[in-house]
Amino acid sequence: MTFSLKLFPSPPMLASFISFTVFIGALYSVTYSATAQSESIHEQVSKKKILWLVEDKIENIDLLAKNSAESSTASYIENLIIQQLKKSPQYDVQIVRVTAPRINQMLITKDDVCVANRAKTPERREYSLFSDPQSFYLTHKLYRFNQKSALPSQLFNTKGEIKNLASVFKSLPTQTMGVAQDVSFGNFLDQQIKQINPENIYYRGGNQRVVALASMLYKSRVDFVLALPVDITPNEAQKTLLEQYTIAGAPPYLIAHFNCSNSQLGQRIINDINKILAKVYQSKDYYQAHKKWFSDKQLAGLQTFLAEKFAEKKYLDPTQ
Repeated sequence: MTFSLKLFPSPPMLASFISFTVFIGALYSVTYSATAQSESIHEQVSKKKILWLVEDKIENIDLLAKNSAESSTASYIENLIIQQLKKSPQYDVQIVRVTAPRINQMLITKDDVCVANRAKTPERREYSLFSDPQSFYLTHKLYRFNQKSALPSQLFNTKGEIKNLASVFKSLPTQTMGVAQDVSFGNFLDQQIKQINPENIYYRGGNQRVVALASMLYKSRVDFVLALPVDITPNEAQKTLLEQYTIAGAPPYLIAHFNCSNSQLGQRIINDINKILAKVYQSKDYYQAHKKWFSDKQLAGLQTFLAEKFAEKKYLDPTQ
């Protein structure tokens, strides 16, 4: 009896086996690819988009390069917050450059918008949310340049402060004050500006408005400028001809905040920004970012103000 042992399948069976193997491999490949793609899509979908608005002005051109505390205080801290949010798996931060009027419109109409360096006013709180303090500034001053005569004495109180802005232009009805357009000077000064005859105010907009206002003052195209001291940087020759006045009753410091849409997402972002800020406050860089723009006396005054107003927190600690 002869036995025939077939170690290999017949050609038809081999073809079927190969086809089945190829089918299983292809099926696995498709399934794996679909799963990986699904996970990638899920990861993208789960990230919440943030439209981070940056005002389109010359000071903000290199905002995302502000990685040193020696640069602009607000810009440095803003960049720090943006970078921390970008590292979070929760958010997809998209930088959008817009004009100042567009910022308010987008905060009102969209649910996923944030912007930095904003004064907290009652009007803005009606349609948006604010973080804890971002940074602190010496409040706005009234500047005058190269004038031939002193201001009338009746404009000042016993402390040498301007009693109120409107009184200046009632006394000098032909003179003008340059101010930045579409920004808030804080609630107190916003209300004072409303009391001035519009003919006495020159509003300057555009992406170079800060530089332009100072230039207009030095060229006598306006008689006064209302501005933050940090925005007025005269050269040595100009310093001797530059006058600055405090407005009585104005808060000594302007506090800037991060500002987001009044939405569930906006509140979540604000909460996360506050957590980051709580750590930033304790850093040496936060102190240094402010120290550059204050004299020792001014910085001591700011620290006293903060200790009284925010007793539960320590924002500017020189020992850090």
